[in-house]
Amino acid sequence: MMRSILVGILVLMAAGIGWLTFDWYRGHYGGEPFGAPFTLVDQKGAPITEAAFRGHPSVVFFGFTHCPEVCPTTLFELAGWLKTMGDDGKNLRAYFVSVDPERDTPEIMKAYISNFSDRILGITGEPD
Repeated sequence: MMRSILVGILVLMAAGIGWLTFDWYRGHYGGEPFGAPFTLVDQKGAPITEAAFRGHPSVVFFGFTHCPEVCPTTLFELAGWLKTMGDDGKNLRAYFVSVDPERDTPEIMKAYISNFSDRILGITGEPD
């Protein structure tokens, strides 16, 4: 349990450092931080853009639903960390982004993610 709490703290610290880096970049160079605008869909079929990541710390994990070991293990651990943090982690958002959008439709992502946590949002889109 102590290990989970420590990992949760490290995740929050990393998210905070990432936020400070983006804020510094925006302050020095103006406009948007790293990356480019995108439009994908979440596991409910609703559009999701880069705006979903603004204003709060985020955990982003890239994987695919047919992954045999690493993806389900990581999602299971992430769900445990989110649960362990309780109200202290209520502002932390978690995203599972598919790298196999041809197979990972919103319906498949919804069924897959529901096995882990309702706090993790699955994201997929068109292959291009």
